[in-house]
Amino acid sequence: MKTPVYKSVYLYLTHACNAGCSFCYRRGLFERNKRETLGPAFMSEDMAFRILDFVFSRLELDAKFSIFFWGGEPLLNMKVIRAVVERYPQFLFHANTSGKPVTEEMFNWFMAHRNMNLTWSLGNAYEKYGGLAGKVKAEPWAFRLVKDNLANNVNFMVTQYDRFIEDFDYLVENVTRNITIDLATRVEHKEEDLERFADEYFRLLEKYRHDEVLYRSMNPAFHSNLYLREFGLKSQVRPFHYCRSGLERLFIDTAGGIWQCDNMYICQHNRLGDIESGIDYSRLELAWAIDADRERYLGQHCQDCELYGVCPRNKCLGLNLEWMGDMFKPEPSFCKMCRVLFKITKRYIEIEKGQQHAGISWREE
Repeated sequence: MKTPVYKSVYLYLTHACNAGCSFCYRRGLFERNKRETLGPAFMSEDMAFRILDFVFSRLELDAKFSIFFWGGEPLLNMKVIRAVVERYPQFLFHANTSGKPVTEEMFNWFMAHRNMNLTWSLGNAYEKYGGLAGKVKAEPWAFRLVKDNLANNVNFMVTQYDRFIEDFDYLVENVTRNITIDLATRVEHKEEDLERFADEYFRLLEKYRHDEVLYRSMNPAFHSNLYLREFGLKSQVRPFHYCRSGLERLFIDTAGGIWQCDNMYICQHNRLGDIESGIDYSRLELAWAIDADRERYLGQHCQDCELYGVCPRNKCLGLNLEWMGDMFKPEPSFCKMCRVLFKITKRYIEIEKGQQHAGISWREE
């Protein structure tokens, strides 16, 4: 039986969160399951070290293995983060945070431990603070963590379409150029809003095309197989993306239960084992089969779509399982997001092809 080589493990530090985002995918966990059945609300230091003892002694790890702290709001369990990072300084760590829990003491600790990277999630900026400027003002230590450490970044979850360009400019000018852009998958996006988002996203590409670092990070074309087919090495193109969850990464809950990913944990589906009994690798047979024949599995329910084989993000199996009851049946709001990214990518490629035929690059105009 094949056994994976793991690139990362996700430690689910706590169920608790103080952000209160209306579109949070984690809400499904408590809608599906009673809290008392999900183990302790917070992972203990002892459990964290028992988990990592299991990981280091019983799993095969990639040379660039890293550890993610997950939640809930992981910084609400800061004592475990401190303990783990200080015991294992040779590893790279990462956490997502709403920013609200960050204090001056935390700021000083994070700045002293540069192997610990943070993503500041801005998703609740509008609901809680009226916008990005309000969130930055209300969470000054999270702001400084991103401003003063270039390895940290922000995730801009767009929910107010009429302020997209204005708010993106605000982030670039006042916070960081290390920005990822997402559309919430728990929001019913109107078609006119998505059309506007696609147009304004492209206007941002035009505006920042001479900023090499920012441009490459924000341009969805550079991360698409459609772009590779047109300008790259066609032999490297894989038509169907797959995160290889369970084969490259694991999710471990507060009680030491092991899952392929956090969405599988939400559904309480396909538990792989626990740190005491180990992993039942026979439960990964489907994951290996998907990896070996992606079109057969990931192409299901998508054959009539214009994005077949060129979908920017393709399928999130855990998300599909939670919302559709079938891990291969795509969740509609995720499809809408993929169509927007595809539209932006296709438009960029058409312009780039025209400019290249004319002997110049779009960014050199």
